[in-house]
Amino acid sequence: MLPPIAVKAKMQALNSNGKWIQGVTESPKFKKGAFTGKAKKAGYTAKQYMSIVLDDPHNFNDETVRQARFMKTLMSFHK
Repeated sequence: MLPPIAVKAKMQALNSNGKWIQGVTESPKFKKGAFTGKAKKAGYTAKQYMSIVLDDPHNFNDETVRQARFMKTLMSFHK
């Protein structure tokens, strides 16, 4: 069983239908296509850029690292 603080954090991340990914992508803070744009600007595909960012996160800003982690999470559902 999760501690109460973890349950509260998890519930805050869910949208009204109980789906956390949709809750993230529907957020006004979510910048659709931003990570792919960064990858293209650097000359990589989004998947290649994700690997580069996650291999050495200290060379990238926090936003880019969070985007790469989110992409990795989404890709794990496509197996």
